Amino acid sequence: MPTHSCFARSLLAGAVSLCIIVIIILRFNESGFSPLPLARSPPSRSARILDDVFNQTLGFQKIFVINLPSRSDHRDAMSLAAAATGLQIEYVDGVTEVEEKALPPGGAEVHLNKGGLGNWRAHMNIARMIVEQNITSALVLEDDADWDLRIKSQMQDFARAAHILVQSKPGTSHQYLDPTWPQPSAGQSPQNFVVGEEVTAEPSTSPYGDIDRWDLFWLGHCGTRFPRATDINAPLGRAVLQDDETVPEKQHVKMQFGNDELIQEYPAHTRVVSRARMNTCTLGYGISLPGARRLLYELGVRKMTGTTDMMFRSLCDGVDERRIRTCLTVQPQLFQHHRPVGSKSTFSDISDHGSDYNEQAFSRNIRWSTRLNLGKLVDGETDYIDLFKDGEGSNDLGF
Repeated sequence: MPTHSCFARSLLAGAVSLCIIVIIILRFNESGFSPLPLARSPPSRSARILDDVFNQTLGFQKIFVINLPSRSDHRDAMSLAAAATGLQIEYVDGVTEVEEKALPPGGAEVHLNKGGLGNWRAHMNIARMIVEQNITSALVLEDDADWDLRIKSQMQDFARAAHILVQSKPGTSHQYLDPTWPQPSAGQSPQNFVVGEEVTAEPSTSPYGDIDRWDLFWLGHCGTRFPRATDINAPLGRAVLQDDETVPEKQHVKMQFGNDELIQEYPAHTRVVSRARMNTCTLGYGISLPGARRLLYELGVRKMTGTTDMMFRSLCDGVDERRIRTCLTVQPQLFQHHRPVGSKSTFSDISDHGSDYNEQAFSRNIRWSTRLNLGKLVDGETDYIDLFKDGEGSNDLGF
């Protein structure tokens, strides 16, 4: 009888200890000011690597934010937004003065304005930092970027999609699911791979795929388009994320400088990952160490051919005598410019947006905007603002 009593007490003590451990783990993994979605503890190694996306740097080694020291308003808002969503960021000073003699070949003929030159140099400074410090991968944001409160689960979905397009099949040597890799043949059409239904390689070192398989993930932009067979050099495969509740209904999605293929070809609440093509704006991108080396050489040493996004585009599209690199993008984007209430002159220091007054704060295509919900987040409220509710008409947000 005493033996049974001791055994029962041991079982009870073990159960209590397990509960305490679970509570500690859950509390440790909580991020931000409010109860945002958490990752479940997976059994497999590949799933554990995918769950690295839920750390403070979204599965990258670093998150860098470009910020002019004079724009304390941008820094205040960015720091709050990062803290609210459990992100750890490092600021890199923006640049206001660039010596003409320090420009790479062709720079003197480009005739960029002061803001454009400073923007280019700030991105080059980050690429150089990644190279100098041997940083395996980084997420780079400009200081007016915004994202959904559910960015961690969104980035995990993106990671699953990226595997389809950049990782070869298990047990084979550089054989990809996409039949148009490395470039389409005459008459080939894009193939859709539904994320969750396709067999992909398991990640071994990074949730986004081994860093020697990709250069740049163009996650924040002002528009893009899908690759076409007529581009000749770009694989056409598309990784499709269906029934994504973080994607607004079609009437709310604004493609800006892109086209409407996404809206025309796919059901509502669909997000699609593909090779980057004709992207505009560089407000958010992931970059690998090999990608940073190539970026620094091509855009900082070899040749200057235009604005920062034009040169990024030439690298990803394989134009301007540059070799095409492995760049993925996503529609709708995961990071977007936030436009606060106030004078449009405060929007950016890269270019002039005029002095008209912006009446409604917004971030295009971002449903639970972190910036719009900062007031609720600091007070612990969870009835989040959604400017793009299902079933409602399109908002006329202006610029």
